[in-house]
Amino acid sequence: MRKPGRGVKGKLALAAVTLAAGSMMAAGCAQQDAAEPEAASTETQYSDTYEEAEGILAEINERQDKINEEYAPEIRTLADGTKVQRTPTEYRGYHWNRPYTNGNSYNTYWLDADNRGCNACHEDLKDTLAGMEYSHLTIFNPALNNWITVDQCMLCHSDDDGYEMGTLMHAVHYGERNNANFEQRGGECQSCHNMTENGEGVELWDQVKYDHMDGIVKEKDVQGEFTFDQTTTNTMDEMFTYDWIHSDYDHLLAIMGKNGEDLPLPQEMVDNWEINITGLVNQPYTAKLKDLIAEAEAEGASVTKISKIHCLDNMPGGGGISNVEITGIPLNWLIERGGGLKEGVTGVTVDRREFHTDGAQNHSTRGAAPEKFDDVYLVYKIGGEPLSVSAGAPCLNWIEANDAQGNVKQCVGYHLTDEDKDWAAISENGFDSYDEGPYMNKPNVTTLGVPDGKIIETGKPFTFEGYADAFDEAVTKIEFSMDGGKTWTAFDLGQTDARQWVWWTFTWTPETDGSYVLMTRGTTDTGLVTDEGYIHKVMVTAKTNVEE
Repeated sequence: MRKPGRGVKGKLALAAVTLAAGSMMAAGCAQQDAAEPEAASTETQYSDTYEEAEGILAEINERQDKINEEYAPEIRTLADGTKVQRTPTEYRGYHWNRPYTNGNSYNTYWLDADNRGCNACHEDLKDTLAGMEYSHLTIFNPALNNWITVDQCMLCHSDDDGYEMGTLMHAVHYGERNNANFEQRGGECQSCHNMTENGEGVELWDQVKYDHMDGIVKEKDVQGEFTFDQTTTNTMDEMFTYDWIHSDYDHLLAIMGKNGEDLPLPQEMVDNWEINITGLVNQPYTAKLKDLIAEAEAEGASVTKISKIHCLDNMPGGGGISNVEITGIPLNWLIERGGGLKEGVTGVTVDRREFHTDGAQNHSTRGAAPEKFDDVYLVYKIGGEPLSVSAGAPCLNWIEANDAQGNVKQCVGYHLTDEDKDWAAISENGFDSYDEGPYMNKPNVTTLGVPDGKIIETGKPFTFEGYADAFDEAVTKIEFSMDGGKTWTAFDLGQTDARQWVWWTFTWTPETDGSYVLMTRGTTDTGLVTDEGYIHKVMVTAKTNVEE
């Protein structure tokens, strides 16, 4: 974490050694020096006091330049070859008191910013999570190249869900297993936190650092070329899967999935997979999946279309979203095959296969109200290919414009019910701390592929890209800011389709060297705007010489 020799102790030790050596040399040569004539003075002669002051100032600037050089922000080369500078260079003084010409090493000398935040120790949090002894959810998505930050941790690790962030992280870093390593690397409170006088108490450094560091260039009304579409898609192999573990059944699927051994389901299991249509349907039935597929395709009932899947827990900056081509059988066709609905239907629940059971089926809590039936499909292909285990083989329920909790993998049927259920609560479509606060991820406008401080070339166009989505609402506007949110540049999208993501690009050219922070937010067709506390931010560092 900390660079050897950078700090007061290193400098004091060097000064002490130099002083001691000088004393011994002076003692050994005292008699010889006494016999030699006085050396001529080497002091600079000045014509007046003003010129003398100028000379002293030049010496101060030279000395401060050496401090600046020693405390220059660290430049790293990541495993994929990307260069990053996580701490801005201060190309000029930003405060009233400017004691020397070339600015002050405020960020590194005073704030010690290179040695703070998650990335000071963990170059890539994806690797940290993947290397844990206990398996963590696969919240990283290589296909989207999303960079994990502490922001993506905050939704699940909140007191709402029982794994409160502060309690957990302090125990992880200061507990018996890791405290020695943490402290040997220079870890302390300020490694993770920011102590303030603004009434906010102890903050997480990674969440507020852009508000406190100098040298960030503020660009008013940032301009660039904007494009968007809803047809950019992922392959099935690129589709995210968190590998939630709720049971031994989930363990088996995770082991067989793409993040495990990447094994197919036994063909016999696929061939004999059955779908049950039960409850308030006139003619309940059970049929083999392969027979239903053949029948639906022969009648032209199967549907192929582009559709998105978006995890409820996906925070801005996250990778828990995919836009894919699905092929499936409409729920309404399955119902009509059973003679249609009886009166009094309030909704449908989706049933899921569980391995190692006695055959009893407990209906799941996932489902949809009748007004959503048109958006429900029994999907058996993605990207034209039969489903992999991670995608939900051999079939999964798919609800469009809905959070992914309703997309039940290994689906075995549908139960039409007259239960008095709060279907809106079942489909949360955005996380708001269980109705206790603002939406943390709706609308979600995320910038992808930008590790903190990514170095780009000054004067050359750079393209940011990412996605925007709001679950059951359509994103109709995307905005960008590069001056800390004081001004926003808006791009109206018109009426988009909530059943697909919005894939966007923003091409911008840095005119001067420096660090720039891009902020992104969205607006939906109902007028919902990204909450200011959950706006995604990324920083790039522009340099004339990207090789330095």
